[in-house]
Amino acid sequence: MDEPLSNLDAKLRVSMRAHLKNLHSELGITTVYVTHDQIEAMTLADRVVVMSNSLIQQIDTPEKIYSDPANLFVAGFVGSPPMNLIKGKLQDGVFLAPGVQIPGFGHLTQDSVVLGVRSEDLSIAKQDTSNLSGKVFSFELIGDSTLTTLTIGKDLISVRTPKDLRLSINTDVFLTADFNFCYLFDSITTNRIRLQD
Repeated sequence: MDEPLSNLDAKLRVSMRAHLKNLHSELGITTVYVTHDQIEAMTLADRVVVMSNSLIQQIDTPEKIYSDPANLFVAGFVGSPPMNLIKGKLQDGVFLAPGVQIPGFGHLTQDSVVLGVRSEDLSIAKQDTSNLSGKVFSFELIGDSTLTTLTIGKDLISVRTPKDLRLSINTDVFLTADFNFCYLFDSITTNRIRLQD
């Protein structure tokens, strides 16, 4: 199937995804499904092949693609909103960037890395317990939560916050991120940096 749902309206697209998933289960046959819509890929597939410029970037289950991206392209492509990516450096196991200081990365030191963290893995904190700080750039009520966008240094990052949260533009906000839910990428190769056990 080559983008079979691309011309449908949003409501019908959601309904057809459910019907296709059910039909696939009933028939029990292998289907190759091509789409640029990551929601379709994540909800319909048993295995996903992420491609860029005709090259395979990662092949895995939807869960692994989302929670264990192989490189910067996959990290920035999969997810809505996509993974936050912050340029910085590692100094003796601490990721450093303007407004960001996250320890826990062993004893790694590297001048140019990118930290990745998803919006749902950040939470608002008190200043003395935070490891990220920024200013409110915008916020959008999306139903079950509010998507708050902050400026941290030169980067824009998104944070999924409670639906009743209201913050004024340019308000200082402090966040915490657990390094267990942070990802490191090499700025040059764009590949994932994995900590040795």
